[in-house]
Amino acid sequence: MQRSIGLVTLNAKFIHSSLSLRYLRNAARNAGHKNVWIKEFVINQPVWKIASEIQKLKPDVLGIGIYIWNRSQSFELIERLQKQNPNLKIVIGGPEVSFETETSVECPVISGEGEKKWLEYLQIIDQGVVPSEEVLNRWKTYGTDLPDLAPAYLEEDYPQLKNRIVYFETSRGCPYLCSFCLSALDKTVRYFDDEIVYKQIKNLIDAGVQKFKFVDRTFNLKPGRMKALMEWLSQFEGPEFHFEVVGDILTPDILKFLETVPPGMFQFEIGIQTTDETVQESIQRKQNNQKLFGIIKKLLVQDRIHFHCDLIFGLPGENMEKILNSFREVIALRPHELQLGFLKFLPGAPIKNTISSHEYQYQSTPPYELISNMDLGANEIDYLKKFADIFDRFYNSKRFRFSISYLLQKMDAVALFDQLLEYHESRDLFMNPVSLDRQYQIFQETFFPDLASDDKDMLKLDYLYSQRAYRLPKFLSEKSICSGKTWKQDRKTPIIPFQHKIEISGSEVLLKSMEHPVYYAISHSNNGGGYFHRPVLNRIEEPGI
Repeated sequence: MQRSIGLVTLNAKFIHSSLSLRYLRNAARNAGHKNVWIKEFVINQPVWKIASEIQKLKPDVLGIGIYIWNRSQSFELIERLQKQNPNLKIVIGGPEVSFETETSVECPVISGEGEKKWLEYLQIIDQGVVPSEEVLNRWKTYGTDLPDLAPAYLEEDYPQLKNRIVYFETSRGCPYLCSFCLSALDKTVRYFDDEIVYKQIKNLIDAGVQKFKFVDRTFNLKPGRMKALMEWLSQFEGPEFHFEVVGDILTPDILKFLETVPPGMFQFEIGIQTTDETVQESIQRKQNNQKLFGIIKKLLVQDRIHFHCDLIFGLPGENMEKILNSFREVIALRPHELQLGFLKFLPGAPIKNTISSHEYQYQSTPPYELISNMDLGANEIDYLKKFADIFDRFYNSKRFRFSISYLLQKMDAVALFDQLLEYHESRDLFMNPVSLDRQYQIFQETFFPDLASDDKDMLKLDYLYSQRAYRLPKFLSEKSICSGKTWKQDRKTPIIPFQHKIEISGSEVLLKSMEHPVYYAISHSNNGGGYFHRPVLNRIEEPGI
């Protein structure tokens, strides 16, 4: 009788999916194990319910993937399963346990890429013995027993993936040595067979998958390969594709090619981390700032690729002045999104070697985030956390794209978000939910207290442009001859009066004052529009309006 072999993990959200479980399942089946299954859960589900679902399948062997977001729930689950079924054999793996000398549970640990080690574990179990100390220690060694690269997805996966993000890789490994990143431990970059990559993606798209996130650490390491794949992907209408790229090595040929891709189909994640060259050197990061900034400006002008940039606060040698200067330099580039992250001391990452020399204090539990260091006091980190929160609410939400773009032409970027921060601090708003309409009122009271007609029109445009809305907040609405009237194309979109003629270019708006009101219906497509999601500004010029 075939053993029941299960592979389990807890995702952060339902929309996420696990790539690693599918590799391990396929490796086991290809080795002759027939009864191999995977189960994905979500961290907000009760552990007892997860355990109950697993026990229904009567597993003999269970592999559990442990990550920074599911560590506590995973160990709670393991304890419950072991006490429910003492004969159940459990092996654990994943980056969260790959570098621990001891864990709170008694299970074999597989470090790094797991396909070969997983098969070896199953083989040992089939022989009715336990792994030797030498084998257990070898399994804990990162970067050993690297497997051949094989496809992850099978036809049986398609129904579960249709409304979720599919994680995909065309290569493994990274050539860079950034000390804050686990990929710095990789020795080489290996590539999947192109034919397999194309076939897998085509099958997933045919099955209805719409969102792909490529997890290659440097997708543009081979420009020709990148160009060929993106060119091929451009034939498909509807799907969205996310890539991590190193911005300063995007070649002129690639940039020219990007002028031809469908707008909003692709998103680039461009890690900048810091613009300070001495800090870059301290983390062994090679980056040509001047070249990088020029390339980002070209991407913005092309208006084809949605891109978001990353900064990491608290890197070695980075004080408040350097952090805010990096922020100013990057926000001046007007990225579509800018993630303000904080240094994390991930298990195994080389950055942990700087803890003593830079007097780092950090959270001992996930996400292992910076609390203070010799250059940044705890109060300064607290300020930066609040600053990042405000920045997410008002910039990354895209709810104020035109108003913020306008203000950034007149005032310092740090001062802008500091003013919003001060408003929230002085009114104890950080710990309480803030409604959408209240957010707009906060912005108006902070920057446009007298609410001149151009300021009002800009806020009205921001409100109607950033979400499908069938009314305006009271402080922005006004009576007009079109009050209550809707756009005849859908009978839902309201016709709104503006005191200006509106022209939009990217995140900037030109308002031309008019003698009489101008009427617009701002319509949102039901088909999305890729990463851009840009509505249409319909000017209404019907008789009597």
